[in-house]
Amino acid sequence: MVVAVAEVEPLGFLSVLSVPSYHPLTRSLEGIPSRCRERLELQSGGSTTSTNHLGQKNMTNLPSISLRKHYRKVPGEPEEPTSTIVLTSAYRFVVDSRVLKHLSSITDLDSGSQSYRSNSVQWAFAGTSESVCDSNGKCFFTWHHWIDSQTDDPAHDRGEMITQDDGDVLEKGTMLNPETGMEDSYEELWTDLPLTPGSSSGPARTCVVLRVEDVETGMRGMVVRVGRWCQGILKKDGAVSLERWQWVEGKENSPDGQWDVTVRVGADELPCAHILDVEKSVEGTKIHCGAFSWDVVEVSKW
Repeated sequence: MVVAVAEVEPLGFLSVLSVPSYHPLTRSLEGIPSRCRERLELQSGGSTTSTNHLGQKNMTNLPSISLRKHYRKVPGEPEEPTSTIVLTSAYRFVVDSRVLKHLSSITDLDSGSQSYRSNSVQWAFAGTSESVCDSNGKCFFTWHHWIDSQTDDPAHDRGEMITQDDGDVLEKGTMLNPETGMEDSYEELWTDLPLTPGSSSGPARTCVVLRVEDVETGMRGMVVRVGRWCQGILKKDGAVSLERWQWVEGKENSPDGQWDVTVRVGADELPCAHILDVEKSVEGTKIHCGAFSWDVVEVSKW
């Protein structure tokens, strides 16, 4: 029996039970919805396929821009105290930032205003992701934390992703409660934002990833830019610096659009501004920003 298994990028729209037409020789993705962004493989026999694609070039996967709609600690009620954006690259690099709205200088961080309060970061991490889907349509995703604002010993988290009728994705899983030492059940509801070009002057669809590390000091940093969004995190000596940028149109002083810093936390400069012009980003080169030289580990187009 031939089983069609969809290895879906994290937080993206899942379409596993109804697989569109896929040619095993030409590997055509014709017929797949633009928000589905699946990498399909045909495998003979077996009921489960697990593929680790951490940091690997896989251009049949598109990047994603994911917005969290709510968080629910079971059995509590859904709420959303944060502005949470997750950028996932085509190579599966991830930067996830969760900024508390009530501690920010604005009411809605997704609107393109600025925030600089150091205590506004609820959680931020960066790393890589992988997924596994079985023939019964269940998909599980694992995020491997390389940098974590909450700990110097980052681990991973895992959840089952369930597509809702409106196309949103419900994530269900468990996580360690640091106060009790017990595992708590949680739910998060996610939606994907459009993969829109960052500006009319640059390539229409480009993703850029930067990374920096000092093994001796434990300093690590990662920046991911996808379309109209860019965000990065740097952790050094236990201190976290975080930036989020967004391309915003329709402003009175710039009707054609401009890049705005929507979140900036910490003392260290991040190289987000250096990759807003993607034509200057070349994979395998370095970008110098402040005291650090960042490696350009991905420049992908879709």
